[in-house]
Amino acid sequence: MIWHIYKKELIDCFRDRKTIIFSVLIPILLNVGIILFVDKMMASDQTDSMSVAVTKGSDASVIDWLKNDESIKVIESKNPLSAVEEGNALAALKLSDNFSSEVLNMKSPEVTIYTDEASMNSSATAEYIQNILNKHREAIVSERLNQLNVNSQTVAPFNVIEKGLSKDDDGSLTMIAMFAPMIIIMGVLGGILPSANDIFAGEKERKTMEALLMSPVKRTQLLIGKWLTISTFGILSGLLSTFTFVLSVRYLTTALNDALQLNGHFTTFIFSFLVTLTLLALLGAMVLCILSLLANSVKEAQSYTSQIMMVAMLPYFLLIGKSVHELDSSVFLIPIYNVFALMKQLLYGVYDMQSLVYTIGSLSICTVVLFVLGHTMFTKSRWVLGKG
Repeated sequence: MIWHIYKKELIDCFRDRKTIIFSVLIPILLNVGIILFVDKMMASDQTDSMSVAVTKGSDASVIDWLKNDESIKVIESKNPLSAVEEGNALAALKLSDNFSSEVLNMKSPEVTIYTDEASMNSSATAEYIQNILNKHREAIVSERLNQLNVNSQTVAPFNVIEKGLSKDDDGSLTMIAMFAPMIIIMGVLGGILPSANDIFAGEKERKTMEALLMSPVKRTQLLIGKWLTISTFGILSGLLSTFTFVLSVRYLTTALNDALQLNGHFTTFIFSFLVTLTLLALLGAMVLCILSLLANSVKEAQSYTSQIMMVAMLPYFLLIGKSVHELDSSVFLIPIYNVFALMKQLLYGVYDMQSLVYTIGSLSICTVVLFVLGHTMFTKSRWVLGKG
């Protein structure tokens, strides 16, 4: 009987164009758009359009330092600060009037770089200019030491070198690990959302729930059939989002393609991914079933579920700045949070069976608890039929 209910609800959902559009088409288009945007951002060279405004008549030596770098465009202006405020330059440089003479006389003239704090490009330009100035400052210091017959190592007893542990030199894998979990999980949640709102709240609003309850079918079977239907759309949407992501990275991107390597432990990756995706869909579907039972109309259900979507994305933002090596085993006991954490591990090639077991266990327990709650509500007419 559950199979017949499941089949009937599934066919009804596929007949609804809105469900197909919002559960399948829109998530795919959004995924492709995000991937192309990230790839364009990674492939673009931010040092190609760095402009700095300087006061007309500024020290010629510093201007030459900047002009000798092909990435810097020098703009001479009467008011460099206004040039930055008006968007004509990314940064402004202010020098003392007698910069070169003060340097020759062993003084320390000031160089001030003005930036627009709200602009990342402005900050990057300022950092780039600082590197140019630091390089010339070190050259001047080295020249002075040579004139005094002092070894440069006397004032530089050691050098500090920073190197990353990963082979992700250009940050491509970091970007994939940042966006892939969001795209996939939003695909799952986006797939269950339209069908969940319509299957319960929609039937109450259309007054078709009473006729359904009068049929010779147990309420438990009705609930399971509807729940599995919603979960199926979540799984399908999640899988489509995943395939879209992989295919888009492979064939539509340049900077991200080399970073997505799933050759090693491919079977473990697929198993972990499919199990987690399925459990997430079942859990999310039951949460939305309960919210849809609380609502008396589709519009009311949408207002409830929109808040849940925001809460579901909170773990994503909490994990952005964390490395996979910083993840304690206890975090995999927290539902939803553990899904983001596990996907991040998988994308970085970390395959920890304990993390997988904890994630499966916590999602399963949470789903069972919510199913009991949803079943209890579904047996009460006040929740199933809504306000008369």
